[in-house]
Amino acid sequence: MHYSLSFITTLKEKVLEKFSGLMTPTELCEVRTQQIENYRPGYPRYSALLAAHDSFSIFRRFTNLRARLLLLKQDKLSLLEAQLEKVDSEETAVLSLGSSRCDTNQERGLILSNIDSALADYDQFVERNYQMLKLNPANPRDILSLQNWINGSACLARDETAYLTRRDDLFCSASPNESCIKATEDWLEDNLIHLYKGFRKRPCHDISRDPDIFINSGSTLTWGARMLVLLLVIFLLLIPVLVCHTLSSETARLVIVLLSTACSLAVLSTVTRATVVELFFGGATYCTVLTVFVASTGSRTN
Repeated sequence: MHYSLSFITTLKEKVLEKFSGLMTPTELCEVRTQQIENYRPGYPRYSALLAAHDSFSIFRRFTNLRARLLLLKQDKLSLLEAQLEKVDSEETAVLSLGSSRCDTNQERGLILSNIDSALADYDQFVERNYQMLKLNPANPRDILSLQNWINGSACLARDETAYLTRRDDLFCSASPNESCIKATEDWLEDNLIHLYKGFRKRPCHDISRDPDIFINSGSTLTWGARMLVLLLVIFLLLIPVLVCHTLSSETARLVIVLLSTACSLAVLSTVTRATVVELFFGGATYCTVLTVFVASTGSRTN
């Protein structure tokens, strides 16, 4: 059976019109991915690589230089403070010290003006330094990935990429992900790359056409990592309940409650950024639930 070209075109338009209402605007939009190799070698291509994934936004803090400048600004203020104290101690007009309106000492006014400017500069620098130190340190895995790319491409001067060797001074400017999710996602990615050869050919891996480069741009890995973490959480929460349900000894149940609570708190403190207060309330709630369960099942068996 043969169909004319106009009939096929009309049918295609009707099908798209029929299902366009079921699709989100994101799915209807045409997405064009600019591959890294489309940029010229050197800084254009390296910048494209850093922009390809948030975790590659790795730069130096220059912590040593910041501390050096902060010390100099602090010392400048200390000198101005000493000058002000000296002028005050040598002041002969008592009225000038008791009333700022009647103060005619021009030297003191100049020192106070310099202190005001120096303090403003000092406070601004302290705030900038505080914001910089709050940024998360770079992931060693991502640093190694950039180093491998630089060594393999050889398109940048070695001295200008040596900053990646200062691991203790590197930070990632991207918003932090949950450490547990990120670690699980990295583990899942490494295993899928080695065990499933077709994983590289998925559409979400088209940022680079280099077979040695793998940059995931989809949400499949994140979804899979969250599912694995969810299974781990369910395992940690429900296994003690099942074990307590099979035990008849009340002492053994209490031991299980203590061990499970300790294990849960250890996992929370390791994989999350929970504070001491959050850990306390989380452990107290979990221990209370298990204790109530043990008490209720114990009364039924009796």
